[in-house]
Amino acid sequence: MLIEFLNQNNKSFNKVNLLFSSFFFSLMTVCVKKIDNRIPIYELVFFRSLVSLLITSLIINKRNINPWGKNIPLLILRGFLGTIALVCIFFAIRNMPLNISTVIQYTYPIFISIFAGILINEKITKNIIIASVIGWIGILIILNPSQLSSLNVDLSNFSVVIAFLGAISTSLAYITVKKLSLTEDVFIIIKYFPLISVIILTPIVLINWVTPNINELIWILGIGLFTQCGQIFLTIGIKKLPTSEAATINYLQVFFGSLWGILFFNELININFIMGSMLVLLGTIISTSKILKKI
Repeated sequence: MLIEFLNQNNKSFNKVNLLFSSFFFSLMTVCVKKIDNRIPIYELVFFRSLVSLLITSLIINKRNINPWGKNIPLLILRGFLGTIALVCIFFAIRNMPLNISTVIQYTYPIFISIFAGILINEKITKNIIIASVIGWIGILIILNPSQLSSLNVDLSNFSVVIAFLGAISTSLAYITVKKLSLTEDVFIIIKYFPLISVIILTPIVLINWVTPNINELIWILGIGLFTQCGQIFLTIGIKKLPTSEAATINYLQVFFGSLWGILFFNELININFIMGSMLVLLGTIISTSKILKKI
C-alpha cells in the first residue's frame, strides 16, 4: 500500500518525503494567492480543512484505526494551534508577496528552539541565542524599508505581525506533533487539525457565507488536495528524521515560494532578499541542531 511505502524507516527516503512536503505546501500557497479577495480567509481555511478531514477520515476508516486517538487533549491542542497558524498564514500569503510571507513563516524553527526551552525545559544554549540573532538579522535585511522599496513592495505592520503570529503558532503545533508522533498514528495527528478547524470555523462561515464561483472552487480544491499531500509527507518525514535535518529540508519551501512568486505573480527578488533568506536558513540550522532531544 502507498502509505506503508511512504512510511519506510529509511533516512534518505524520508528526506524525499520532506522535499515533497515543501513542494506541495508551496503549491497550496499559489492556490491561496490565486483566489479573489472577496472570499474571506476563514472560509478558505474552512474549505481546506473540510477536504482534508474527508480524505483523512476515509483513510482512517479503511485502515481500521481508532478514530479518536489516545492523547485527546494534546490532539485538540494541536488542532487549535494549527487552525490559528493556518488563518495567519493564509492572511499573510494574501496580503504580502509570496516570497516574503514564506520567509517569515520559516522563522518557526527559531521559535521552536525558544519555546522548547520555556515549555519542555530544554536548555537555551549559546547556539540558540546566536541562531536567533542571525535569523533576526536576516529578517531585518528582508523587511528593511529601503529593501522593500527596491522590490516595489509596501507592507503594513499588521500583515507582518500576523505573519509572525503564524510562525509562532506553527512552532507550537510542531512541538505537539513531535510529542504525539511517539504514541499516535500519523493519520490521527493529521485528522485533528482539520477536525478542530471545521468545528471552530463552521458557525463563522455560515453567518458570513460567500458563495465561490467555479474558478474559485477549483483553486479551493487545490488548497485542500495540496495541503493534504504536504501534511502526509511532513508528518511522516518529521517522525523519522532529526529535527535539525527536517527543519533544514522544509526550508526548501522558501525556494519554491520565491520561484512561484516570480513565475505566477511577477514578484521580484534581489541580492538583499537572497542574503536575508540565507541568514534565516543559517539560523534555522543552528537553532535546530540541539533542540527537542526530550521530545
